Amino acid sequence: MEIRHARSQLIPSSAKGQPIPGLAKAGALVIAIGLLNDLVEHTFVSHVHEAVVGSFPVGEHAAHLIVVAGMALVLVGIVADGIRSQRRSSR
Repeated sequence: MEIRHARSQLIPSSAKGQPIPGLAKAGALVIAIGLLNDLVEHTFVSHVHEAVVGSFPVGEHAAHLIVVAGMALVLVGIVADGIRSQRRSSR
């Protein structure tokens, strides 16, 4: 006995076919760049003579700030899309 189903029937879509907002995609890209920068800062960069703020080098703070900015972009993109879709459905 062989049962064949389309992959789309086996795994229900949680997004219901809605596209990911462009600003959220840009934020995800910024997060990825920030994480790569953070990896480089923590692994390969020597911080012996670098300025220190709060016991961490400035370069590490900058890498973390990039990731936080990316998170903010994702959040703004999702909220803006939600507001837009709410306006569309109320018409």
